[in-house]
Amino acid sequence: MANNNDIITEAFLSAKTQMTSMIGRMLRSHDEAADVIQEAFCRLWPRRDSIANSSEAVALATTTAKNICIDRLRSNNRHPSVSVDEERDATPYMAADKLYETREQLEYVTRFIDEKLSETQRTVMQMKEFEGLEISEIAERLNMEESAVRMNLSRARKTIREYYLEVNK
Repeated sequence: MANNNDIITEAFLSAKTQMTSMIGRMLRSHDEAADVIQEAFCRLWPRRDSIANSSEAVALATTTAKNICIDRLRSNNRHPSVSVDEERDATPYMAADKLYETREQLEYVTRFIDEKLSETQRTVMQMKEFEGLEISEIAERLNMEESAVRMNLSRARKTIREYYLEVNK
């Protein structure tokens, strides 16, 4: 029994970063992604005795997390909610049109990044800027040379910078 506990636990720990990235991109929230991964773990835990090996556990975990994510996206589309914006609420006063413009720009930049950067560039940028990993760690995780990681990061930043300069002329 302990062996199956170890298999599923190790599988989740080894695939956690990759699943967080995948689910985070789908939901556009790393906090929600962490919740989804925890929910997937909780759903698979009662079935741990039927999981044969680590690769099966990773496959089940990934599929379960992805399905939970899809369910959440569908639910959000059916039942839209208004998010709490603590920064907005803490700001004493900001003109409504300025607030709307800022949010619109943020959404546009996010879409731009998703559409214009390659999958590798997005992944490298996310690992470096949001997860705080070093170039060597990124290279190791993505099985790339450090120079390739630096190049992808540089190109992603350049593309974003050029877009930002173009929009703010």
